Amino acid sequence: MSRPERTSTFRALTRRRESPTRAYFLRIPWVWGWQMVHNAHGILRVLDITRFRPLPAGLISPQHPWATGCNPATGQPIWFENVLYRSPRTEAEDDLPADDFVVSKVGLFLAQMVSLSAVVPEIPWGPRRRMPHAINYIHGSAHYNGGILIFTDFADAIEHFTDDRFAAEIHRFARRERREILVMFRRRDYAPRAYAFFVGCMRTLFPWFCNSNGPNRRVLWGNPSPFPVANLITGSWIRDIYRLKQPGGAEVVARPPIPAWNYFVRCPYRGPRREALWPEKLLALSTYWRIRLRGERGGLFFVDRRRLSNGDMGAMHQGMAEPPIARL
Repeated sequence: MSRPERTSTFRALTRRRESPTRAYFLRIPWVWGWQMVHNAHGILRVLDITRFRPLPAGLISPQHPWATGCNPATGQPIWFENVLYRSPRTEAEDDLPADDFVVSKVGLFLAQMVSLSAVVPEIPWGPRRRMPHAINYIHGSAHYNGGILIFTDFADAIEHFTDDRFAAEIHRFARRERREILVMFRRRDYAPRAYAFFVGCMRTLFPWFCNSNGPNRRVLWGNPSPFPVANLITGSWIRDIYRLKQPGGAEVVARPPIPAWNYFVRCPYRGPRREALWPEKLLALSTYWRIRLRGERGGLFFVDRRRLSNGDMGAMHQGMAEPPIARL
């Protein structure tokens, strides 16, 4: 290849790299603005079902699919049928837990939370039932109806989500299926800062809120979980929960498995980066300081953390770390 040809090729490649960057920065105001509206709507809905018109216990039975995780048609856990994508493993990652093990641990954990609200008379709010019944029901919509993506770590996930084709499939799935999205990770050990930056990345690439749940100390608004699980909250839970309030709603809220072969079939996926950019880090850090300013209330938005501990911050239970939030 002659020098002019090499120069022309280099300029073409440079333009291709610059174009997504410009589009990325131009999209940020729209994504963050729409996310604020979307979050406000979700917060109002949660306040409605937790405070204004709180949902009672017993809207589902202990044998309900949301409380067991089992598909009534097969008698087997439904989570494996709802796995939409698994990132390839390298030889160095063979010692990490099997994907089915990660999915089952997280699914069982969430199903057990839902089952706490299936008991009548209700389990009193406190150490045995930390969340309002409505929040537990929302977990049922997420773990049973939601689509599941599995990655090794945050860098692996960012590399996928920054692939335009992969991001387009995320939007297509949310639009067609109207379900929540659970992003699970094989690696249990992580730095809180890295997790927070991943959340900032998700909240900048997509117009939805993203939780940061995991087994280590709480990161931002996250909650305990056997493995790191980031929930892209599309808002589809609203339809499920309000349907649950209607007569016969418990029979229809457990949706059938997702036809996984319809999504994420154009492999491999590989985006231009494996780490968060400075706007995403800025969003994560601003969220962190917002939570720090809440004091002892920490990262629990719909539950008063001080009431859970009865004023004794050293007597936290069920894996809740003593500090309200992990330091970044």
